[in-house]
Amino acid sequence: MALIAAVLTACSGGGSSGSASGASSSCFTPATTAQSLTAAEVEQVVAQGAEAASKLGAKATIAVTDRAGNVLAVYRMTGAGATVNILSGNGKNSASSPQGLDGLSGLIGSDLAALAKALTGAYLSSSGNAFSTRTAGYIVQEHFVPGITQTAAGPLFGVQFSQLPCGDLVQRGAGIGIGPKRSPLGLSADPGGFPLYKNGRVVGGVGVIADGVYGLDLSPTTSGSDLDERIALSALSGFAAPDCIRADRITAGGVTLVYANSDSAAVSVSSKSISGMAGSLLAVDGYYDGTAMLAGVAFGEAASGFIAQGSNQILVDASSTNRYPASASLSPVPVAAGGTGLSAVEVQEVLTQALGVAGQARAQIRIPVGSSAEVTVSIVDTAGNVLGLARTGDGPVFGVDVSLQKARTAAFFSSAGASAAISALPQLGYFNGSLQQGTLFGLDTYMSASRSFFANMAAFSDGIAFSARSIGNIARPYFPDGIDGNSPGPLSKSAATWSPFNVGLQLDLVYPSLVGAILSPSSANKSCTGNAIGLNNGMQIFPGGFPIYRGTTLIGAIGVSGDGVDQDDMIGMLGVSRAAASLKTGFGHAPAARRADTLTPQGKNLRYAQCPQTPFINSTEQSVCDGI
Repeated sequence: MALIAAVLTACSGGGSSGSASGASSSCFTPATTAQSLTAAEVEQVVAQGAEAASKLGAKATIAVTDRAGNVLAVYRMTGAGATVNILSGNGKNSASSPQGLDGLSGLIGSDLAALAKALTGAYLSSSGNAFSTRTAGYIVQEHFVPGITQTAAGPLFGVQFSQLPCGDLVQRGAGIGIGPKRSPLGLSADPGGFPLYKNGRVVGGVGVIADGVYGLDLSPTTSGSDLDERIALSALSGFAAPDCIRADRITAGGVTLVYANSDSAAVSVSSKSISGMAGSLLAVDGYYDGTAMLAGVAFGEAASGFIAQGSNQILVDASSTNRYPASASLSPVPVAAGGTGLSAVEVQEVLTQALGVAGQARAQIRIPVGSSAEVTVSIVDTAGNVLGLARTGDGPVFGVDVSLQKARTAAFFSSAGASAAISALPQLGYFNGSLQQGTLFGLDTYMSASRSFFANMAAFSDGIAFSARSIGNIARPYFPDGIDGNSPGPLSKSAATWSPFNVGLQLDLVYPSLVGAILSPSSANKSCTGNAIGLNNGMQIFPGGFPIYRGTTLIGAIGVSGDGVDQDDMIGMLGVSRAAASLKTGFGHAPAARRADTLTPQGKNLRYAQCPQTPFINSTEQSVCDGI
């Protein structure tokens, strides 16, 4: 569907940042033409941030990107810190005893932190929702709402480990090119990153680091104003999100999200140029050459890597060729060649049907209420090869990489070789401040924990079908999710050391390649797992991915990501079932008897899918996933 179709009229503050609560009384219609930042506008954003930092007595590093992820500027004020410390602030991990990335001290450049914040603001937002890095911090913690015990984890728990710099879908390289571009640290939950808008359309993001700590706010609704956030709010003057599509106008699970703690904390600024300011553009290896402010590309035009195809959108390469056209399986052998794998016709039908469901579905995180869901859909074979990828025009960009992660996660963990593949991975140790590795451990510990957890010596080798939601159930620091004091799921770290920077298998699978890409961006691996297990851009642990079968044979998987996790589940479930009913060629969902929701570890059932109530626009139909 066209970019504007899902946002016919949306409430707006006319481009001002607006108040932090309440509803707007005016409305806006997003521009129907593609929008982009000029080099002069990029300089204005940077100059406004630098002026605000100076007025606050701070020294900041400021980054600006376009919506496709191209880095348009990185500016470091004279005297600003060159590195940051990664700290969750929960007191569990420290520089003297780092766990995962938590506590990693003095090794990460402040430029990388600012870039991750800017990309997060751009990637999480659309013409129907504006999310900040504070919003991200609100929805990735072990409780939702953060700080309230005995509640389940945030709805996008685990999304921080997407857009990784070592992935095979994300693009790399300094200068302007097709997107989506990689993020040096994945998605950020540290306040100080916001989307940039022009005429109701996302044109990029701005990220600021001035306090020396790359972390998150453990109490994002009750804490005071944040230095990085104050500077970033000031920097986006003139490019702020329309008021009523901000996160603090949107609910998830009945809870209003957060955007910025105090709009009044923004500093009045008037600078348009960095001329005469104490600071300079900064080259960032693999991301930006530092020679000049760059103009952004218009999202949806070929230079962005995203173009319309009919009523939807595809990813294209530099020659405008579809990067992921519907293709037959490489593994297993496709039906057309006498095997059981997916044919190109089947892949195309699944994509078509899934995007059709999205057009019917009522989005969760999109204004106005009643808008259709905007998503990305990915199809893979059993080896994780991409067989097809397509999206709706205004789907948030983060969903491109995440949908592929979800599909690959469902395919991999539903395979009979998952346990052996993980157990065969080399040992790893977490780096400390002196670049020495700590105590080595094997990832086979997650598999032995799984065998004990399920009381099944064949766990992850017996062909049980796992959805992304099922995997997420057992990748939380408490099982069942949200029951404080319980033991962790077997794929998670224990509550004693868990943090959003130290989650368990999701991070540990990619840790060596991720750290390598952080320290040496130009030589980053194209596979985050460094091997052939089919998780080249990492795994994902929130809902929206399902394995696909022909009879009892695993043949691939679907992943969906966009405007709500229950919507993602529904679009994936119905997309496959409707395509199967349409073609009648024998493929479909896993047999019910072999799905993970038949398992009862510790007497508790796992979940396989959860579809939303009254899910369709202009319809009262309920329980649409029952019986699939």
